[in-house]
Amino acid sequence: MSHPAMLAKIHIAKKELALQDAEYRALLKRVARVESAKDLSDKAAAAVIAEFKRLGWQPKESTRPPAERAEIRMIYALWGALHSGPLDPKALRTWTKTRFTVSAPEFLKPAQAREAIEQLKAWQKRVRG
Repeated sequence: MSHPAMLAKIHIAKKELALQDAEYRALLKRVARVESAKDLSDKAAAAVIAEFKRLGWQPKESTRPPAERAEIRMIYALWGALHSGPLDPKALRTWTKTRFTVSAPEFLKPAQAREAIEQLKAWQKRVRG
């Protein structure tokens, strides 16, 4: 099974290239001999991404450095899902400082990070209501 980040890239590329489901599945079958992206190995996923690039897809580069800890990445992802538009790190830092008295999510201790994740999930539930 391929890395989750590669699967995310594949699904983003499919959307940005506006591929219909039948076209997408045909590409998976032609390039990697699989029916679904979840069945891709890392090597096959890389081949599919390369094919998307050959077809004109250009991945966007991230504007923020990747977080070292998975729970911090999760906090950024949950925050981004709550707010449409570009990620506002200043607002996230303000929220973190208000809730946990640290200046940024990167400085949360593991237990605090888990609590932040639970609070953001609860917030999402309230918003989706």
